Amino acid sequence: MSEHDTEINLKRLKYIGSLRDESITSLIEAQLLREGIHITKEYENDFYHLFVVDINQLQQARDVYRVYIGGAKPSKVDENWQYVQSLSMGPATIIILALCVIVFIFGWIFKNENLYYLFLFSTSKVDAFADINRGEYWRLLSPAFIHFGYIHIFFNMLWWKELGKLIEVTKGSVFLVLLLLFTAITSNILQAIMSPGMFGGLSGVVYGLLGFLWPYSRLNPNFKFKLPTSDIVLMVGWLFLGFFDVFNFKMANWAHGGGLISGAILGVIFALMDRNKRIPQP
Repeated sequence: MSEHDTEINLKRLKYIGSLRDESITSLIEAQLLREGIHITKEYENDFYHLFVVDINQLQQARDVYRVYIGGAKPSKVDENWQYVQSLSMGPATIIILALCVIVFIFGWIFKNENLYYLFLFSTSKVDAFADINRGEYWRLLSPAFIHFGYIHIFFNMLWWKELGKLIEVTKGSVFLVLLLLFTAITSNILQAIMSPGMFGGLSGVVYGLLGFLWPYSRLNPNFKFKLPTSDIVLMVGWLFLGFFDVFNFKMANWAHGGGLISGAILGVIFALMDRNKRIPQP
C-alpha cells in the first residue's frame, strides 16, 4: 500500500460527517472547539466534509454532529449498570424468571383461570386468609409468580434479571432464594391485610431487592456496585404515585412498600455484617 493510500484510509477513519449548509457547519465547528476538539474540513461536490484531528475524539465529535443535524445524542449507560450488565445470570435468577414466564404463558396467554386461582393469595372475597387457614400455605408465596399483562411481566422480569443476578453473584444462589421468600411472603401478607383482593406479580420482590441493595451498597465499602440515585428516585417515586392513585390501573402498593422495607432491613443487617470482610467480586 502506498503512502497516499495510507493517508486516505486514515482520513476515512477520522471522518465525522458531511453537510451542505455552511452555517450549520460553522456552528458544529464552533461547538467542537468549545469542547476542545479540533477538526479539519474539506469542501467538495457542494458538501463540507468534517474530520477530527485526534481520532480518539471521534465518538465525541460524532455525538455533537448528530445533535446539530437533528439526531439524538446516544444515552450514556451508568457505569454501575454497565458492570451489572456484564454479569451472567446465575441458576436461581434463571429459574425464577423461567417460572414466571411459564406461569404467564399457561395462565394468562392461554387463559387458564384455574392455574391463576391456584396461585392467588385467596379465592375468598370475604376472608383474605381463608385458604391459608385451611392449610394452603403455598399461597403466602405464589402470588409473586403471576402477572396480569405483558407490560406487567416485562418490567418485573427486566428488574429481576438485573438485580437478581447481582445479588446472586455477590451473595450466592441460596441467599437470593431466601431473600425472595422473605420479601415475597412479607409483601403478600401486608397487601392482603391492607388491601384484600386479587393481586400478584414479582414487583414486591423486585422492590425487596432494590430495598436490600440500597443500604447494602452504601454501608458496605467492600461492595463494588452502587445503586444509581436516579433509579432509587424512579422506583420510590413510582411507589408513592401508586398510593395516590394517579394511574388508570390498580397497583399492589402495599406489596411494593412491604417489599422495599423488608429488603432494606435485611440490607442494613447484612451490610453491617459484611463490611469488615472481603466479599467475592466477579
